Amino acid sequence: MKRLLVIVSCCSAFLLLASTQSAGCGDKVLALGRAVKLRYVSAHLASILVYERSGSPGAAAMSDPSLQSALKKSSQALKVVHDRSELSEALGRGKYDLIVTDAADAASVEQQLETTPSHSVVVPVLNQGTKAEASALAKHYHVVLKTPGKAGSYFTALDEALELKAKRDEAKVLAKR
Repeated sequence: MKRLLVIVSCCSAFLLLASTQSAGCGDKVLALGRAVKLRYVSAHLASILVYERSGSPGAAAMSDPSLQSALKKSSQALKVVHDRSELSEALGRGKYDLIVTDAADAASVEQQLETTPSHSVVVPVLNQGTKAEASALAKHYHVVLKTPGKAGSYFTALDEALELKAKRDEAKVLAKR
């Protein structure tokens, strides 16, 4: 009886230890994941209007390939306008969540937004600006895209801007009640 108990306990201990070691090995799982490419998926999909005024100081920043890629990947609708009349026409026709523009044009775009029923968030693009300029813009607009930068920083800033818009929309709904 004691001998049977010892054999059963040894076998169960062996099976317990053998199963935990085989479960801990992840070589086969890692080999399967090598072909999987991770892509950015925005927490929010937005309709984005890009105001890219030709001749503006930040025109080169707006054409940054990684910025353009980030805008395309985080938007469900992306429209680019190049002059003031196109901007006013686009604001009159559609509702945009974000308006991405050069930092020099951000104030005039914000003034134009006041005349429309749109509740868009203006996101200025700062091209190689100083920290003082970036902090001044961030105080007023809350979110600033700094170029040149990495795609991850652009995605983070766009997500923050969309969260800011969601908070503003929620506050307006609560104020109406």
